[in-house]
Amino acid sequence: MRTVSVALLLAVLLPAAASARSAPADVAYCQRLVAVYDRYIGRNEFSSNREFGRGSLDGDVASAQCRQGNPAGIPVLERVLRNNRFSLPPRG
Repeated sequence: MRTVSVALLLAVLLPAAASARSAPADVAYCQRLVAVYDRYIGRNEFSSNREFGRGSLDGDVASAQCRQGNPAGIPVLERVLRNNRFSLPPRG
């Protein structure tokens, strides 16, 4: 029981610690990626064509990570955007 509690605590604290150490430039780039993803691909009420469910699960998870300030979703969002023939926003 104690190991389960420790594992749950780590699962909650590690993403927060990782995002706290993230470079501001990475977080800003992640936000630019998520803006394109959410507008054109993701599951968002502001989607340009109002079709919900077009985004993939991994893209939606990466989008949520970026919205929370965790740039771990950058590689996934870059891949999803490239695969859908979108130009990536400038990194810097």
